[in-house]
Amino acid sequence: MNTKSLLTMMWCFLASGLIFGQAPAAPQRTGPEKQTVATVCFSGPVRGGVGGSFRGQPPRARTPRLSVLFPKKDTLIDNFEGKPFGVLADIVADKKGGVYITEPAANSVYYYSPAGKFTRVASDNEAANGVMLSRDEKTLYVTNGPKGILAYEVQPDGSIKNARLFANPEGGVDGLAIDSEGRVYDCSRLGIQVMSPDGKSLGLIPMPRGATTLAFAGPDKKTLYIIGRGHDGPGGDGALARSMYKVPMLAQGFKGRAK
Repeated sequence: MNTKSLLTMMWCFLASGLIFGQAPAAPQRTGPEKQTVATVCFSGPVRGGVGGSFRGQPPRARTPRLSVLFPKKDTLIDNFEGKPFGVLADIVADKKGGVYITEPAANSVYYYSPAGKFTRVASDNEAANGVMLSRDEKTLYVTNGPKGILAYEVQPDGSIKNARLFANPEGGVDGLAIDSEGRVYDCSRLGIQVMSPDGKSLGLIPMPRGATTLAFAGPDKKTLYIIGRGHDGPGGDGALARSMYKVPMLAQGFKGRAK
């Protein structure tokens, strides 16, 4: 499926469905500025034990922010120490209801706790972008532009420490996903690089275009949806041009959380 100007896939395993964002005509819009949003849905407790879905608005929004969409729309944070965010690139929620988000220009990873405390948990991850938790949520994977994928030890309070190089996939790094066996999937210029839980390369899912983000979805989470750079129509080589692909998988996505 070719989708013009598809900016960010928004993944939510709800009723076997997949939510994604599209510009300029997006199914998810909010506020008078009618901006598209980057969303991850999940089933953990948020702010007093209420389930919800988060979004991190992209750079064209008036003020990039972290918001909750359900059960009531609310902006959680739109700055760090008084400085407005630049680009909020990616997001993953833990089972406690906390949320990790990345800001590439600030080389930063942030954590919004279930109690509403917002902290910067890493400030030296160059071009921090894709973010993903391991199945047991003891490890946080974060992409690092020049190095590849870093793995951090997650602490009980949501902070992270002891960064180590997990893998440096050929073709670069972008969005991340995991499957039910803990394998890590990375979007690269060559396609989807697959790595074992200990960071060993297991192979490549080739793509006709470089990939930017991905998600497992479908009734049994055995379909991998991928956003590729560019499309076949007019203007298909533009900076915001995107295509969507789906790949039937033998592997199954992790069902412990939506993303």
